[in-house]
Amino acid sequence: MFDAVVRRIAVGGYIDEVPASRLAPLRPAPPAAVAEAEELAGRSLPSLLRQLYLEVGNGGFGPGYGLLGLRDGHRTGGLDALTGLKGGVLTLCDWGCGISSELNLADGQIWGYDPNPAPDGVSCTFPQHMTIVDWFSKWVEGTLYQPWLVQDPTTGEWRGATDTEYAEMIEEAFGPSGPED
Repeated sequence: MFDAVVRRIAVGGYIDEVPASRLAPLRPAPPAAVAEAEELAGRSLPSLLRQLYLEVGNGGFGPGYGLLGLRDGHRTGGLDALTGLKGGVLTLCDWGCGISSELNLADGQIWGYDPNPAPDGVSCTFPQHMTIVDWFSKWVEGTLYQPWLVQDPTTGEWRGATDTEYAEMIEEAFGPSGPED
């Protein structure tokens, strides 16, 4: 997966929401920044994420507004991946409008956070049912969608949208060609 991510970055436009002309050169994270993150989290980063930070860039590539960096790395809205690191949950990226993707380092699962449609008393955090490898695989393939909190039409429960639901919502909003329509 590491090589696939590097190939995706090499073709340009390595942050989905930022024009290529505005992208800064990538600089790997210093080993001390990775060690600090692992110490704060109380556990090691997943090997793919660790390798990307150490060999590709201290954030600044990937979905949304880019993978958040560690100490002195890529920031979005004043946040880096260590901001709010608590209970072993690392914020991966900002999608805008308060939406983010997070990695639970204890079990390796990706969680979404979407505060926008949730009524009072409903958790804005929900499982995305993927690992960091799945997350980057979907980004490389162009099939990673931002986390989106929806109310299940059958049960009334709030949960993360499935890929199918997300695709249907995009088609309904923009037509069959998507947002470029």
